[in-house]
Amino acid sequence: MPHLTKKIFRKCFLGLCCLSIYLQASAQTSIGPLGQWREHYNNKSVLHVVKGDNLYGATTNQVFSIDAKNNIQLLGKSNGLHEIEVSSIAWDPIQSQLMIAYKNSNIDLVKGDEIFTIADIYLSKVYANKKINSIQILGPWALVSTNFGIVVVDLIKHEIKDTWFTNNTRQSIITYQTISTTDSLYALTEEGLFSTALKNNYITSNQWKKIYGYPNLKKLSCFNNTIYAIGNKYIYQLPLITPIYQTNNDSINNAIAHKDGLYIIQSDGTNGSLVNLNTDNTITKILNKSFLALPVDMAIDQNTIWIADSLNGLIIKNTETKNINLGGPAEKIRGSSFVNSDYLLAPFGEKIGGFSSYSDAGWKNYTKINDNNLPLLSTACIDPIDNSWWFASAATILHYNISSNSFETISPNTVPGNFTQIQFSKDNTFWGLQDGQGLVQKQDNKWTSIPLPINYLKNGLKKMVVGSQGQAWIPGPANQGLYVYQSNKYFSTSIWKQLNTSKSSGNLPSNTVLSVAMDNAGAIWVGTDNGIGIFNCGDISKDVCDAYIPTIKNSNGFLGLLLQRESVNCIAVDGANRKWVGTQNGAWLLSADGSSIIEHFTKNNSPLPNDTILQILIEPSYGNVFFNTANEMVSYRGFATEGSSIQSEIKIFPNPVPPTYNGPIAFRSLVENALVKITDISGSLIFETRALGGQAIWDGKSLTGHKVATGIYLVFVRDDMGNEKSVGKIVITKGE
Repeated sequence: MPHLTKKIFRKCFLGLCCLSIYLQASAQTSIGPLGQWREHYNNKSVLHVVKGDNLYGATTNQVFSIDAKNNIQLLGKSNGLHEIEVSSIAWDPIQSQLMIAYKNSNIDLVKGDEIFTIADIYLSKVYANKKINSIQILGPWALVSTNFGIVVVDLIKHEIKDTWFTNNTRQSIITYQTISTTDSLYALTEEGLFSTALKNNYITSNQWKKIYGYPNLKKLSCFNNTIYAIGNKYIYQLPLITPIYQTNNDSINNAIAHKDGLYIIQSDGTNGSLVNLNTDNTITKILNKSFLALPVDMAIDQNTIWIADSLNGLIIKNTETKNINLGGPAEKIRGSSFVNSDYLLAPFGEKIGGFSSYSDAGWKNYTKINDNNLPLLSTACIDPIDNSWWFASAATILHYNISSNSFETISPNTVPGNFTQIQFSKDNTFWGLQDGQGLVQKQDNKWTSIPLPINYLKNGLKKMVVGSQGQAWIPGPANQGLYVYQSNKYFSTSIWKQLNTSKSSGNLPSNTVLSVAMDNAGAIWVGTDNGIGIFNCGDISKDVCDAYIPTIKNSNGFLGLLLQRESVNCIAVDGANRKWVGTQNGAWLLSADGSSIIEHFTKNNSPLPNDTILQILIEPSYGNVFFNTANEMVSYRGFATEGSSIQSEIKIFPNPVPPTYNGPIAFRSLVENALVKITDISGSLIFETRALGGQAIWDGKSLTGHKVATGIYLVFVRDDMGNEKSVGKIVITKGE
């Protein structure tokens, strides 16, 4: 019995961005419903394109489509796909469905509003190497070329029908590609090129014949019943053994035969070109390195050519040539990002330097300022007073002025050392952490260096947080515990202190400290490779500063240490003072005191692309939680937001509530931890709840658990002082 699962796929595509391809694909970023996930992938590397009812393509981790009106739709795990890391795609014109193969050998079939998953290859234990190399659609079948043979998929029943082996022994053989004429099927394998007879889109027998004379082939193409065999620098037209085309320095990546000749994409690794070998054997260069770097695939539709470039993204060539912006960061996010209510700033750069910003207008990428290339950036923060942007690169601080689009480069008059973290503290003091040195502080336009004590290990400083009392908490390198600096601004003595696992000397759960964060009550949460410790310390020059290690009931009902034996890579605090924790095994949401686990997201039960969570950032106004993983970034619309200091009119979503809606109803812009009461028009209490920071959630049911009737309901809010007032109305419609 085939392993087949079916999932309803929402036509509206949750979290997708639809707009003209001549604009940025992320220009519309409307806030989605609570609990919704959204991918924020780097879509600069496009690897596959195919023409179907729409133009379909695949980046490293995402699938996209572009329709006849030039609208872009992004498809990922957040809207129904089962995996990331696409290995191949193909269009089935008979069933009007898109076939997607993944690097882990799973397969999705997207047909209309549904997704069917064929997991047989993924689950099979027969072959160790099950990599899927390519897909050919042949009538009602998909021929899936794998590292063990050719798997035949029934595209109507969505199940595997057969497996073919070109060596006639049923022993595994790496098969790269298949292609067919009206009467023959050709297979490109690790042992060369093979063919067999074909009738009614199916092989007549599993007897294959090797075709000699075509060494080192990498691709096959077919046009007008003629096979073209593509090597690294040669193209052959079967049955001729003399090349019809060859290059000098470039490698040929693909070729597609069309009505006016053979279209060839080639590259030297950094500079690419598209040429046309015309029917009269003349060569026309169509596109060059100004658009192409490393083209790897293409699709042709009448007079339009679509090119997938693994370095430059998606290029369209018709009456003019354009690079299509699919949205997302320009590069993989690296270093330390920062978010506030207006912007998320994310340094990137493995190939180029710069940063990305994310806001209501979508993603915007910065690689140059006033024609000057930006360097590799390590960290970012935003000034809470004027909302200006600050970055660090090596030993330099960069201050970006949004209005003038200019950078001020600042080299603090301190000892040299690369900045790994920068931050504004509660009193608006600018702090920087320098690896190999210690702290740098800027206050009243004066820079001050605060070196680590001479006996402290200094190399490997990566993170810090400055607490509400001006204490700087720094994970020490290489099993050195936790470094704490206390200034004399708030205390009588400036002092450094090193905390460890010993009682009265820190009581850390481990000396390998990986992360640190301050919660809304001023407590310092410290993540180690053995769970979490919590500090509430006063003057560290006088008082013992030991961590409290929270306990939690395990599955057997016994108390255990919170996240014991988990490596806590990062900690973030939401508007309700709950803790989001990133580990090697996914993301955890903890209660405010750490006594209970509310959520545990992994790549298996959520759209997380990877279980290794490097950084978590929480946007305070809407509660969006951003997860930067070892693979890519995704976000989750959380249930807690930052509370207001004064209660004004609240925001309710959705309002009115449509008859078909069964999700949570959110009340936003509340005073912190407000008591929210919902009554009918006569004043009878229907429901009450406590806000999570500045947001309360209602499931549309009464206190007895029944769905409320159609009508108008009043919303009242009571703050911590006992003041209560009406702040809004909500309309419920149940329909017929």
